[in-house]
Amino acid sequence: MEYLFRAVGTWFLGFFPLAEIYIAVPAGVASGLDDVSVIFWAVLGNFLPVLLVHYGYAGLIQPSRFGRWLAGRVSDSARERVNRYGVWFVLVFTPWTGVWLMAVTAKLAGMNFTRFMWVAFASILIYAVGIVVLIRAGLMAVS
Repeated sequence: MEYLFRAVGTWFLGFFPLAEIYIAVPAGVASGLDDVSVIFWAVLGNFLPVLLVHYGYAGLIQPSRFGRWLAGRVSDSARERVNRYGVWFVLVFTPWTGVWLMAVTAKLAGMNFTRFMWVAFASILIYAVGIVVLIRAGLMAVS
């Protein structure tokens, strides 16, 4: 039961827009979860908004006039550039800007969802592993 409480806390901090991966991972480590569990729950919580934005976006934007107007703002050449070069931007900046904002921006810019999903997941995972490694190295240096 104690593990479940710690795991849900880490997941929620990863999911919460103002905390995300930078708070979830240290909180998971501080709560006493092992490194694999910290990474799993923090990444799961931080990745879930990508799916929520993707599937919720169509329901929120599609039927309105605003949705039609918004869809017309992105040209085909801009959409092509986003799909070609936006991957690197997503890989580097997803944890910095927040996955919620990055998912909405990628959706608005017309980025291929499958590509965005995999790159965002890789970015979140890389940053989570990096944070755990830095925390453990810092704890070893102190002790």
